[in-house]
Amino acid sequence: MTSVLRFAMTNGWTYRRADHDDIVELASWRGAGSLGLRPHFHDESQLVLVLSGSRSFRIDSETITVPAGHAALIPAGMMHAPMPTPDEETVCLNAYVSASRACSSLRVVSFGARWQRVGEISPEHILEIADDILSRAPSASIGRSGRSKLGAALTESLAPIGAVAAGFGRSREGFSRMVSRELGVAPHAFRLLARLNLARQLLRAGEPIAAVAVDAGFSDQSHLTRLFRRTFGTTPGVYWRD
Repeated sequence: MTSVLRFAMTNGWTYRRADHDDIVELASWRGAGSLGLRPHFHDESQLVLVLSGSRSFRIDSETITVPAGHAALIPAGMMHAPMPTPDEETVCLNAYVSASRACSSLRVVSFGARWQRVGEISPEHILEIADDILSRAPSASIGRSGRSKLGAALTESLAPIGAVAAGFGRSREGFSRMVSRELGVAPHAFRLLARLNLARQLLRAGEPIAAVAVDAGFSDQSHLTRLFRRTFGTTPGVYWRD
């Protein structure tokens, strides 16, 4: 039996578990326009389904718009900045799926007027769309491996940025320019985003917010809350309860 997704639709992002092994979590939005958020990336691939209105993202200095009746697959690790959109009602579903479902760049496809409400979309529908996008897209480019090495070097070590730069044979300034060019943000900002993704993972696992703030390296709970809201469009408390 095909399951459907149920959300309380409000003028804000609402997060839910998908109860499906291949979907990490889901988020829905219904409101006037959509939020502009800080540039960030996810450890999972993000499938964006727009049922009404539109969503826009800033990626590699380009603005990508996803209109109603279309879906976009944002590869895991891709830096993107959701942009505020006009005040027309926007209904959107984000599904965060395994990083193995990834292509070399953002892809947008049409699904038409198949669904009118988020509750009509099942996890099986989500995975079908993701696989359809992947079947049309070229395989990931070699350049992604270089970006992955940079990201891993910054997140798997607590060494100062200068020491990480030396491991790449670069000065701190030269390394910062390379990271900004390849990853889209400066080294410190990338590390901060990685810590926010870790916080999200710990919250999903049910860890208390105060403990998450400590474990993810934030100075206190209010510091985590402030950055989490600016980046993901909700607070850790609301995210954790959902």
